[in-house]
Amino acid sequence: MKQAKFDVVVIGSGVGGTTSAALLCKAGYRTLVVEKLPFPGGRCATLDYHGFKLNTGLNTVTDECHGALCREVGAPFEMRVTDDQWVYRIKGRDYPQPKSGKGVLKTMIGHAASSQAEADRLMRAIKTCLAWAPPSYSMSLDEWLRQYTDNPAILGMFQNYLAAAGAIRNSELPAGEYFRMMNQIDASGRIWGYLPGGGGQLTGALVDAIKRMGGEVWTSSPAVRIAVKGEAAAGAVVRKQGEDIEIAAQAVVCNAGVARTVALAGRDLFPSGYLKDVAAVKGAPQTIIYFTHDRPLIEADSVICLTEARRVFMYSTNTNACPERAPRGKHLSGAAAYLESSLPPFDLKREVEMVLADLRDSIPGFDKYARILTIRVNRGEWGLMKTWPGHTMPVKTPIPGLYTVGDDCGPLGWWCSPAAVQSGRQAVEDIVRRYRPA
Repeated sequence: MKQAKFDVVVIGSGVGGTTSAALLCKAGYRTLVVEKLPFPGGRCATLDYHGFKLNTGLNTVTDECHGALCREVGAPFEMRVTDDQWVYRIKGRDYPQPKSGKGVLKTMIGHAASSQAEADRLMRAIKTCLAWAPPSYSMSLDEWLRQYTDNPAILGMFQNYLAAAGAIRNSELPAGEYFRMMNQIDASGRIWGYLPGGGGQLTGALVDAIKRMGGEVWTSSPAVRIAVKGEAAAGAVVRKQGEDIEIAAQAVVCNAGVARTVALAGRDLFPSGYLKDVAAVKGAPQTIIYFTHDRPLIEADSVICLTEARRVFMYSTNTNACPERAPRGKHLSGAAAYLESSLPPFDLKREVEMVLADLRDSIPGFDKYARILTIRVNRGEWGLMKTWPGHTMPVKTPIPGLYTVGDDCGPLGWWCSPAAVQSGRQAVEDIVRRYRPA
């Protein structure tokens, strides 16, 4: 078997993996990234489909999280923000979200509430949880909200936000996790924007930075096994162009999900408690639909947030802000929807029917002028998130030198791609404390 040596090997080139690798390269570690797919990015890639640039997952970014990372490692970053970025459709009327990103809850609850007394009652409870102590993780957000209101418009508004940020239902999120997220939102970013080239522009820029700083990125090169010697991670076996290569390394960072990490290293090497926690990790599914049209169907540059639809919680025309993502003269729009339940089994046919019914109801002329490009019900390992918010695993595994990164390993209160970035930062901080570049 061929052999190679690096300081660190990173398995998987999603946001967590490329974050880790770029920061390690900047710190002077000779780093190898291996990716089983023929392209980097994982759920943060952009693929060409008949001239349209379609995202595999990530659609928006923040300057505070993603922009700061790119600047730190010398990668280019351009984020476009529309004037009225988010517009909430509440009880049949459209209300723009405050441009600063602050005061959103108070403003939107005021629009959705049936009376000022209802709005004041809920806001007092929210402020207490934010300023003093969050509610228990043993109750759901839905249960917490229903202590103060059963107003469908308010419940729908919270469901809309949760689906956009965490992909699950109010009844599936620990109430305490929602308020933990709210208390760190300034760090992850209040204002979200588009990347002109799609979500893959982020991981593409990080891959370029990794290579520029001396790291290597191998695509179409799956990890076959994580090597463990003397009870510590010692590298990985990687299959490249049909040939297995033994990679020696001081540390291994795995961005393939905690379950896959365990399988690559060997279940017998992990304590039963850790295996039990891994088995409890549940992916967060989401339906994504892309469609094109020759005439404008969604005039606003905004993301339209639906609070009373069957499944769709947001839709927008991506090319209003980023015309580069479609052939000249064509419009590219996308919509996202939650599922009836985030747990299988899924009735995929019914879920798609619900999504299409929502789009017909919400977008005049949809049936006549829209042409569907793709419909994907992202689930399992390819869900919007690898775990439900509030149910994350630690970055350090029980095997010394073996780290897991991704949104399933982010700190509590961090969701989706910002969670993946934070997990990468945590892994690198620990590696720098423990290991020295060769």
